[in-house]
Amino acid sequence: MHVFRIAACFLVMCALAVPARAQEAPPTENPGDTTAGLVTPEKEQTAAAQPLILPTTPVETSNVFKLSAGDFKNFFRFETAKVMSYAALVAIAAAPWDREGVNNGFNIPTALFESGNLIGQFTFQISAGFATYGIGKVAHNDKAAVVGRDIVRAQLLSQTLVQTVKYTVRRERPDRSNNKSFPSGHSASAFATATVLQRHYGWKIGVPAYGLGGYIALARMAWNRHHATDIVMGAGFGIASARTVTMSVAKSQFNVGVQPQTGGASLNFTKIYK
Repeated sequence: MHVFRIAACFLVMCALAVPARAQEAPPTENPGDTTAGLVTPEKEQTAAAQPLILPTTPVETSNVFKLSAGDFKNFFRFETAKVMSYAALVAIAAAPWDREGVNNGFNIPTALFESGNLIGQFTFQISAGFATYGIGKVAHNDKAAVVGRDIVRAQLLSQTLVQTVKYTVRRERPDRSNNKSFPSGHSASAFATATVLQRHYGWKIGVPAYGLGGYIALARMAWNRHHATDIVMGAGFGIASARTVTMSVAKSQFNVGVQPQTGGASLNFTKIYK
């Protein structure tokens, strides 16, 4: 019942903490200007004389720690509340497996998952991010540098949040080694990196990256270091953190709204381009 209370409270806090904010696009032309759509000969000659210069947005790959400071503010938004709510629902569904894991460790051979304990460590994951960032800078590959930068940011954000919750909840580990079980830091790190890769490269890279994250999560249970609910909520923190630092990667998103109708209601999907 303690697990149910934790997950349920977290679900309610996430769902209510951050209200959705609608933004209205600014007008693209002056309503009072009746000549906005007319092209005069003078304008046509001026436009022909000017060279066509396309606006470009430079890729910002520096100031990793400066950008990370803003990530903590951006984390508390409606999109994050949805991700954490879904994670809380899955954790509630997985709660019955907590006792099963304590009883027999799911009968998972520990030797098969030994490397997962190493790969899922925060130091390993953030080092991989810094390495990718450094290689991208040296090779003048902006894409690699940005991906490495976002991995570092996602690791810093997710682990700060996870460690804060660990020391607040103080849940005992299945092996009774300490009271830092909830949520899983290894799962948070693994799924944060996987989500960054998926957001930048798509599902061709995202599927194996998430598969590796699942392997790391199972490793923590195989070694009797975490309950099932620990790894689910850890994964939720990792995914939400990575989506926070990669908000500008997605080309568009959908807003969902409910509109009352006669005899019922309608569900509206609005596509918002960035």
